[in-house]
Amino acid sequence: MGKSLVTLLCDIAAPVGGYYLLRAFDVAPVWALTLGGLPPALRVLYLAARHRRVDGMGIFVLLIVAVGLVTTLATGDARLQLVRGAWFSVLIGLWMLASLRIGRRPTTYQATLALVPRRAAELEDRWADTPSFRRVWRVLAVVWGLGGLVHSAFSIVLAYTLPVDVVPGLDTVLSIASFVVLQVVTQVLLAREGTMNRMWARR
Repeated sequence: MGKSLVTLLCDIAAPVGGYYLLRAFDVAPVWALTLGGLPPALRVLYLAARHRRVDGMGIFVLLIVAVGLVTTLATGDARLQLVRGAWFSVLIGLWMLASLRIGRRPTTYQATLALVPRRAAELEDRWADTPSFRRVWRVLAVVWGLGGLVHSAFSIVLAYTLPVDVVPGLDTVLSIASFVVLQVVTQVLLAREGTMNRMWARR
């Protein structure tokens, strides 16, 4: 619970709160966006130093911050800063959809294996002998891939049609709502398929 709270504060509350705090001191929007994005990167660097490794999500966060800094220095365009995360989300969405044809497993399933390494062998057994289990992870790759693309499209439209100062807060709400909806759909589909429920019940 404590780790989740720290993650929530660093990755969501600090960037948005930091942006509006800096704007209250008349910091230019493009620099407020850049500096507001530093807390997640600092958290990743702290964890990397502590555990001597960086996971895929950490690399993703560092890439977004790096692209934001380069964008600020090269263009000074606040709207390009606002959509930097959306373009990464587009790539991730396309990657999830492509994983249905490229590679041995859908990205959604591979991500689950990484999250529960102690159950990896059992999950792989289910993948090998349960067609409905394989099917649900392929469906989830489509759900998350298309969901990411739709969310990114909305984020880009917001960034280029609304006042800059409105977008960070509104886009954060949109991101949270999208994640919650996709998580609910994921849990419903997994519950209907039933394999995961039976596995967790035996723990």
